[in-house]
Amino acid sequence: MKRRIKPIGVGLFLFITSLLAGCAGTREQEEDTLQFVSIDEELSLGKKLTEQAGKQLPLIRNPEVTQFFDKIAREIGAQSDWTGLDYKVYIVNEPDLDHFSLPGGSIYIFRGLIGIADNASEIAMIIAHEVAHLASRDAVQRVAKKYTYAFAAQEVVGDIPEIAYQIISSLYSSGSILDYPEDAEYFADQRAIKYAWKANYDPEALAEILEKLRDVEETDPKLVALLLTTHPPTSNRYKKVKMELAQTPRKSTLRKDLPEFQHIKEILQKIPR
Repeated sequence: MKRRIKPIGVGLFLFITSLLAGCAGTREQEEDTLQFVSIDEELSLGKKLTEQAGKQLPLIRNPEVTQFFDKIAREIGAQSDWTGLDYKVYIVNEPDLDHFSLPGGSIYIFRGLIGIADNASEIAMIIAHEVAHLASRDAVQRVAKKYTYAFAAQEVVGDIPEIAYQIISSLYSSGSILDYPEDAEYFADQRAIKYAWKANYDPEALAEILEKLRDVEETDPKLVALLLTTHPPTSNRYKKVKMELAQTPRKSTLRKDLPEFQHIKEILQKIPR
């Protein structure tokens, strides 16, 4: 993925490393840290990370496109376990088939993923997956474990802005805030089905988009390389999702597509890569 970033200096790297080492704590401390991170601190962190992501990632800034996906995120978020969060969607202008979220409600979808979707529900399910991560506070839990009490008590990211820079620069590194346990990813798929169903998006679309991703793993693996650094093998996710869908009732109000979706895809096709 092409990012407009510069590597951090050696001195800054050593300073951040020493800070993290001094804040490492024990496993018991790490497991208990999240309870010390308030919602206000999480939202503050999310604002700083979103600002950094806007500087470092090539985002598509088309109001019609972002409003369309924001509306889907709001509808799904309203049915989630964190209904009061302001969910926002940002489109990354890269061909990768990837997606992620940051604390505070920011969801990032790569244009390549939108390009392979046949209907709005397929992208709605990707959004629902990220809403599930946010509602579970998965990303901030990763940060809290890494920075332990220094993050909660000293607001370390606010005191040292370079750490926010480093967090965004290393999103796909081992141990990053996106490096969730596999169980967290499977749970996010499970919650996504529940949230989307309640928001009247067809959850069967999750299996459909995963099937597409599984096929791309075989035909053009570089397009899913980023995705697979932060998610389990797609075939495993697909099997678990199919089992979950088999237990999900159907209802007549489920939407497969939205009339504006193809128009949004046409807009994206006209935007230079």
